[in-house]
Amino acid sequence: MQVIYLDILLIFNLYMNYLLLSFTAKITHQRFIFWRALFSAVLGSCSALIIIFPEMPVVISIFYKIITAIIICLVAFGKKNIFWSCCCFLGMSFLTAGAFMGVSMIGSTGMIQNNASYYLDISLLQLVIFTIIAYIILHIIQYLHDRSHKTNGIYHVIICYQNDTVTLNGLADTGNALVDFYTGKPVIICDKNLLGKMAKPKHSHPVPYMTVAGSGLLEVFQPDEILISPEQGKSKSVDALIGIGEQENQKAIFNPKLLYY
Repeated sequence: MQVIYLDILLIFNLYMNYLLLSFTAKITHQRFIFWRALFSAVLGSCSALIIIFPEMPVVISIFYKIITAIIICLVAFGKKNIFWSCCCFLGMSFLTAGAFMGVSMIGSTGMIQNNASYYLDISLLQLVIFTIIAYIILHIIQYLHDRSHKTNGIYHVIICYQNDTVTLNGLADTGNALVDFYTGKPVIICDKNLLGKMAKPKHSHPVPYMTVAGSGLLEVFQPDEILISPEQGKSKSVDALIGIGEQENQKAIFNPKLLYY
């Protein structure tokens, strides 16, 4: 009978839950906030302790797994798109379990399964190799998924702050990967001259950025509302910050992922 070491069980599940949450955020294009994801991964790690309890009926085990996934995703991402987040998280959890089961069958590593939870006494090298392979597969899937969304249309970015509303020409650019460190929100970069008539933000803070032209600090603030309006179709309200910069093309530059958050 294989022995379960609680420290390995908790640390391994903490790592895997954090990794799966990272994958879920990438696939569903949701913001990945470190402290929320870490706390969620800790909860998921503690839930794995059910493996040491007597075996429960399969239906109850699956129900426990689903409820746990809902709680984990709620803590990590909030209520928005919770169904899609849970489906992705659960799907990748089962795929990961299948992958580790395959590793245990072809190698000397043993795997324990009980109450829809898994324990694998895996070496650090095997874990690193698995992580690298998983990230490569994930990026391929994400690349194919993102290519299916057309982002080369004409857009308008509507910014509402206090009693002022400004409409700017928008540019969907994957090169704008700027994210605010404090809130985890993406930043839409706007020319300060185009925001001239808008009231000066009362609360703003600098965010470091780096481009091929150099690096520096960009002042960002949270407006009351941001809408991205395509030439054809409905306007979409997005949860982002506005960065005040100097853009040569005089457009509001946003990451196209905002269109399908």
